Amino acid sequence: MNFYVTTSIPYVNGDPHLGHAMEFIMADVLARSARSQGIPTFFSTGTDEHGGKIAEKAEALGIQPKVFADQISKKFNDLAIKLNISNDKFIRTTDPDHEKRAQEIWLALKDDIYLGKYSGWYCTGDEAFFTEAVVKANNGICPAHDRPYEKIEEENYFFKLSKYNQQILESIQSDKFKITPQTRKNEILQVIKDGLEDISISRPKDKISWGINVPGDDNQVMYVWFEALLNYITVLGYPDGDNYQKFWPANYQVIGKDILRFHAAIWPGILFSLKLPLPENLYVHGFINVDNQKMSKSLNNSVEPDEIIDKYGVDTFRYYLLRHIPSYSDGDFTWKKLHDAYQNELGNELGNAVQRTAVMINNYFDGSLN
Repeated sequence: MNFYVTTSIPYVNGDPHLGHAMEFIMADVLARSARSQGIPTFFSTGTDEHGGKIAEKAEALGIQPKVFADQISKKFNDLAIKLNISNDKFIRTTDPDHEKRAQEIWLALKDDIYLGKYSGWYCTGDEAFFTEAVVKANNGICPAHDRPYEKIEEENYFFKLSKYNQQILESIQSDKFKITPQTRKNEILQVIKDGLEDISISRPKDKISWGINVPGDDNQVMYVWFEALLNYITVLGYPDGDNYQKFWPANYQVIGKDILRFHAAIWPGILFSLKLPLPENLYVHGFINVDNQKMSKSLNNSVEPDEIIDKYGVDTFRYYLLRHIPSYSDGDFTWKKLHDAYQNELGNELGNAVQRTAVMINNYFDGSLN
């Protein structure tokens, strides 16, 4: 028996935040637990680096997209190292091997890919399309990025996601593809019961050039959210790598609640098309607020992981996230709660227990339990 666990791969449009740190640590605990039982384990994390948002930010800074991606990706890798994350691989979607294998997967999916016209509302900040109802409810302005939605009409390649609607539904209902917690399972089941539509999986190169070329079409690049999902098997060397043979399907994929649809509907559809087994478990965590408010630049309330680690140490930070942030819902960070946990729980309670145990070992067992 082998064990494979992944995090989602953070998009390199901004610096790492508390949520990224929490996800790294959650997956790390699973990997360490498996290894402690002698189970051969592969733990993957990394960064998602293509798309219009990256190109836009790089242009604003006057640098090439790859240079910008290099800078931000390094910050995520450095954070993983600083958190003592025991990952076996840090994949980047700009890695030549990922790009090559993503193109191979595209060709393997060719029977479920077709060229069609697309018309819809798009936000570059989200790298996503939105329905007419969502756009209308937000008065035409994306609330997350304070910019108007763009009306896009273009020729794209589509993936036949609707073809796999029933298979995905049955897999989730039967827990062959188990989604935790139940609230997220119910949420995605409703989406699937309403009917999955075929999805656009490419963008014209004259609109977005920063992406992986579509095989056989020099005018299109793969849609970032499509090719990013492929990292979970390209990192293993799909289709011919030894690690792919050993470790797929994943035992756990750890993600945030905001990307549930991509991982619980689109990703299974791709796997069904490739005739591959689905992951066993999809664990969906919530967000971390600061002082019961969403982190935002306008409130000036953001807290960087490095700030906490530098002041209290990595073990205290890991302990706080695992002990005091709920597993299944949103959690809250405050400096006071962190300090109280450090002083009372780790210092007084655990510290005193360790000290008393050490004294008893010295007094009654000559300083050794051997």
